[in-house]
Amino acid sequence: MEQKRKRRMAADVCVIGGGMAGIAAAVAAARHGARVALIHDRPVLGGNASSEIRMWIRGASVNFPEYREGGIIEEIANRNRFYNPRLTYPLWDAVLYGIVKEEKNIALFLNCACIGAKEREGQVTEVRCRGLTNYTDYTIGAKFFIDCSGDCVLADYTAAETMRGREARDEYGESLAPAVRDDKTMGNSCLFQARETPFEIGYTPPPFAKKFTDGEFIHRMNIGNAHSWKGDNFWWLEIGGTRDTISDAEDIKDSLLAAAYGAWDYIKNSGRFDSANWELDFVSYIGAKRENRRYKGDYVLTQNDIDGAVKFEDEIGYGGWTMDDHDPLGMETRNPPNIHHPVKAPYGIPYRCLYSRNIGNLFFAGRNISATHFGLSSTRVMATCALMGQAAGTAAALCVKKKAPPRDLCAHIAELQQTLLYDDCFLLHTRRANGGLERKIGDTDEAAVLRIDEPFDRTFPARRVDTVRIVFDDDIACSYVSDYNERMYPNRCNTALNAAPAGMPPPLAKAFAVYGKENGVWKELFAAEGNYKRLVRVPCGRVLEGIQLVVRETFGAAPRVYAFEAV
Repeated sequence: MEQKRKRRMAADVCVIGGGMAGIAAAVAAARHGARVALIHDRPVLGGNASSEIRMWIRGASVNFPEYREGGIIEEIANRNRFYNPRLTYPLWDAVLYGIVKEEKNIALFLNCACIGAKEREGQVTEVRCRGLTNYTDYTIGAKFFIDCSGDCVLADYTAAETMRGREARDEYGESLAPAVRDDKTMGNSCLFQARETPFEIGYTPPPFAKKFTDGEFIHRMNIGNAHSWKGDNFWWLEIGGTRDTISDAEDIKDSLLAAAYGAWDYIKNSGRFDSANWELDFVSYIGAKRENRRYKGDYVLTQNDIDGAVKFEDEIGYGGWTMDDHDPLGMETRNPPNIHHPVKAPYGIPYRCLYSRNIGNLFFAGRNISATHFGLSSTRVMATCALMGQAAGTAAALCVKKKAPPRDLCAHIAELQQTLLYDDCFLLHTRRANGGLERKIGDTDEAAVLRIDEPFDRTFPARRVDTVRIVFDDDIACSYVSDYNERMYPNRCNTALNAAPAGMPPPLAKAFAVYGKENGVWKELFAAEGNYKRLVRVPCGRVLEGIQLVVRETFGAAPRVYAFEAV
């Protein structure tokens, strides 16, 4: 029996951590032909965004709507609207599970914790993991590893260099940094959610709940507005920045739970809020981590890079969230719990922040990239993390094909950038070599406006076509969404009785067909009903003289197309 509980496998790419960065990394690597092992220590995917924690996904679009993150994270957003219009968390879990399980190149290990690794001559050779439900030990060897755990879990078992805490002001010339370096970080949070009912319902707090006073909610909730709490996800229930948010996570969680149940007691029973018909619907029993360790790469992203929106030749993604610095004291301070230092423009993130400076086959993505504390304060939000995950997964797949280490890919950065653009990511300063701008930015909008059932043709001299690539307009800035929080990303916190379903992007093609011209005759190559994707790639493998697109139905507006090309 003991022997049956030991398994070995080999992969091209091993991704540790199944949050939004890890999902994007695994899916990207798999779609580019790599054999991927995705290891996640929880029963559901999504990390801080999962049903177990329920933190909102945020990114550059909060401040710069037209720069909403594309690629895999946008595919997931539209998939969620399509399959989960009420934005419930059980279906959200299914959306994330589905996008991973549909990739045949991914072996998914849920409830599986990384508990060891081997390193030889500056390379990670394998990781050891423990199945928490089947009591099975897995040994997974891989050519490349991507740590998307957020906690730099491989730093416990390798010599990978890491950073922790707040750098001193003079280390990187950051004006916002403290004068003296310290080990303080942003803390962990405990999220909870409420649901409106058609009747009054009381609340008796459990004995361990903390008893709050008005003064403790200053700067956190508007106690003069009876309805203000309804749009809150209670991120400010934060503790642990003066401790170790990894090793002390369980003790921090105990304090957070007391605070969460006590906060709901305050909302229900203080008499200040319209909450009579509301009941507590969810409390997270896992602390949502913001910061602990960060890997050190060939470049360290700083406050100055963000302030100056520095143009990096090796850009692979971008951010736009404010430098959102949380007080390490969390709930223990009577000062504002965080300070949003403005970001003047979207800023680039260089590839050199995504691989280790001293472990030759280690990538990372998410809130553990190579950045200072203040660099992290902006890059740590999950839509940005997903962009970095897609870039790391794509880079790892290219490294597999080239049999080259991550650092050597710097010489092929244009290939990585063009691959990301082909996959519907957006870069601030790099355009597709054979294409235009595939979204609206400012006054520039290169979309073709089509008519329902009217053919849209591209003809050319006969040649082999491997793929027909289409980028539909899905109003990526979400101007059609009235609710502010859902416009940022289709997640929902507290649920009102009259909450409307999330809508699909009106111009997005719901039903369409693609035809190819062979020997002067149009033949159907592909037809779709119930499409939710902005980027569609139709396998072809034929000699054609032209391609044709016919949109049969949209989600409510005239169809618009940014790209329709034979590749």
